[in-house]
Amino acid sequence: MEKKQTESRESLIRLIKRAIELLCEKNISNVVILSSYKINSVLRESFGVDIKVDKIGRILSKVAKLNKLKRLSTNIPKYQLHISKAPSLQFF
Repeated sequence: MEKKQTESRESLIRLIKRAIELLCEKNISNVVILSSYKINSVLRESFGVDIKVDKIGRILSKVAKLNKLKRLSTNIPKYQLHISKAPSLQFF
């Protein structure tokens, strides 16, 4: 059971990583704003995957802590990511 959960978590992290890469590719400014809702919509449109927003939010907050991303003061947690730092993001 634990092995299955680990595999699904790793595949979820890979999907989120790919969604962040797509957001950075399509963005025209130097900074992209990351939120769980934005990542969810990219996953749904590009990959046809529907994942609960709260799961994405938990992973996004861990990624933001690991990489010391600036959190914007909004009700929904949003983080600033400089596109130049996107290739070196740590997810574990």
